[in-house]
Amino acid sequence: MGQARRTAAALASRLGMGEQEVGLLGIIINELGSNAVRHAGGGEVLLRALDQGGARGIEVLCLDRGPGMRDLAGCFRDGFSTGGSMGTGLGAARRVAHAFDIFSAVGQGTAIVARVWAGPVPSAASAVGALAVPVSGESLCGDGWAVIEHDGGVSALLVDGLGHGAGAAEVADLAMAIFTEHAGSGGGPASLLERVHEGLRSTRGAAAAVAEIGRREPGLRFAAVGNIMGRILADGGNRSLVSQNGIVGLKGVRIQETAYPWPAGAVLVLSSDGLTTHWKTDAYPGILRRDPAILAGLLYRDFSRGRDDASILVCRAA
Repeated sequence: MGQARRTAAALASRLGMGEQEVGLLGIIINELGSNAVRHAGGGEVLLRALDQGGARGIEVLCLDRGPGMRDLAGCFRDGFSTGGSMGTGLGAARRVAHAFDIFSAVGQGTAIVARVWAGPVPSAASAVGALAVPVSGESLCGDGWAVIEHDGGVSALLVDGLGHGAGAAEVADLAMAIFTEHAGSGGGPASLLERVHEGLRSTRGAAAAVAEIGRREPGLRFAAVGNIMGRILADGGNRSLVSQNGIVGLKGVRIQETAYPWPAGAVLVLSSDGLTTHWKTDAYPGILRRDPAILAGLLYRDFSRGRDDASILVCRAA
């Protein structure tokens, strides 16, 4: 927990956040980490820098594989404890966070997300949960993601640079920069992916997917090349999205765009091949109504291969 607090403080300093925000992050990490250690024997904390509409913040995602909570509401009452502590942990963390959500089920462990912002808390039409975690032994991740809101809707990119380490990270960074520059300029997913393809011609290449959730014209358009898995999750069932064979940036790539219906309340999930392809959400009741970061965290916890960079993007458009 001490290492997690120091990492959060260093990240907050780079983002220009103040001592008050660093203090709030310390409380959250202490309480969530203590809960994971005490009840689950340990866990994992993932930190993500947030930049939305000029507002800066940090997201704390805490994951464990413990027994889960039988009385979730009771666990937030001050004085409630099953481990002999003062019983103020989860309630204190929820009070100081600007945004907070939790999933816990008996036998399924716990996932908690908390966000702290510097200044006014932003609001957005879409909710996004995402992570990109390097393979063990690497400090840079060769996967990356980006989400851009524009008049036409929401455009999302997930990219996996071939290999891992610094070389793959450079490819992912370049793809994200090209996508960010051109998203919302009038072209659809195939056009955006074609721009990324041309921009990566001098690199080792990547697998990449671009999706657009329409605002004026409801529906989802999707284009992907390589081992990127896409799914639309909805209460009425799940639908897999089609990706073409090939490597973005190399010759012989065929980019096709496919349109899909977008059910009310649907969630888009994109994942790299750092996750197994057979992941399911059946074990997480009510997960589509939770913060998208919760679903991203659970999929990473339960289906990461552990031998490659892993990235997941979860987007729920309003």
